[in-house]
Amino acid sequence: MDLTQIPPTDTMSLAAIRQDWTVWPRADYDAEALARYRDCREALPPVRVDRATGVLLDGFHRVRIHHDAGAESVAVVFEDCPPERHLARALALNQHGAPIPRDQRNRVIAQLAAQGLTQAEIATAAGLSQGRIAQILVAHKRDNPTRDGLATALRLIDAGTSLREAAAATGIAKSTLARAVVDAKDRQVLIRQHLQSQPSLTSVVRYANRGPWGKATYFGNCTGYLLVDLIDYFKPTSVCDLMEGSGTTREVCFDLNVDYEGRDLNAGFDLLSSPLPDRCFDLVFWHPPYWPGHQYSTRPNDLSNADDFEDFEARLRTGFERLREVVTPTGRLVILIGDGRKNGVFYPIHADLIRWNVLPLDAVLIKDGQHERRAQHFRYGPAKFIPTLHEYVLIFKGATR
Repeated sequence: MDLTQIPPTDTMSLAAIRQDWTVWPRADYDAEALARYRDCREALPPVRVDRATGVLLDGFHRVRIHHDAGAESVAVVFEDCPPERHLARALALNQHGAPIPRDQRNRVIAQLAAQGLTQAEIATAAGLSQGRIAQILVAHKRDNPTRDGLATALRLIDAGTSLREAAAATGIAKSTLARAVVDAKDRQVLIRQHLQSQPSLTSVVRYANRGPWGKATYFGNCTGYLLVDLIDYFKPTSVCDLMEGSGTTREVCFDLNVDYEGRDLNAGFDLLSSPLPDRCFDLVFWHPPYWPGHQYSTRPNDLSNADDFEDFEARLRTGFERLREVVTPTGRLVILIGDGRKNGVFYPIHADLIRWNVLPLDAVLIKDGQHERRAQHFRYGPAKFIPTLHEYVLIFKGATR
């Protein structure tokens, strides 16, 4: 559907609206707002949509309410907003209704600063003074250090540097470092308990929870315990993840003191076209988007933006072939993938990855987990459905070049 040809009408199909969660300045729905909107659905104002991309800029709660009510279309106001300004515009539009929690608003302000917006531009979008924006950015940098900065500080402390000295050297608040040290020790305890309580990799792997790595709110976040098991079994000296998402692999490698290099589309790296790392790794982990599934962004090469299954498979194979180039001959490429089903058609994606013979197959593990939402997607009839959804851990050997 060419959204540039949609006339400036006051209605739009709900199916055509693209909900890009990376440009929504809230972390989740507000239950009170949803309840309030349900009581006055017919009187809700139009949502705001970017005309060129169809991205929803304002109205996630309203779209949810209309969707739950079975509506097929919704009243809209079209805007012409360049993609790099979607988040700023969404923040400005979200000043009405339920207030954005302060920590979420401050996180968005920091994101906008990282995107290159001036403090004056951010102040306009947030409805705050420029002086207040400056204060928020200083406090955010102090209390929310970068992953690399925090890792550097923790390594200094491991080497015997005091909290005060590490804080002075890295610019991270001493209280933040103190919490980070406690959290790091807690993660070490969890790793030891996990490795002692169950065998390493088996043909079927099960995990009770995702662990403390990455972000629980990141859609499709992989359990860190799988990475713990992979690293414990293969004992790589170097690990790479070029679709690292919320950073689960990075954080597990830090806790296990394994050399790591990671990239992600959200940080500007495109697996399908960007230059690859200039070295090879003993373990390459890849957890690509599934099809059909959640749309992670509106970026052109995002696998979750594929037009159809053939387009998705073409992108998946390109990514697979490129990752082959960064695996050592004695290393492993591990792919975590789930099969798909749409309109009653089953797509055995894991079998296609094997069939392509891009690398020699070493093993296939079944990752078994309770996912009620996904299980309902695989319903077999009015009363019978599969209670679990399997994902596959495909392990490929590196190839001699």
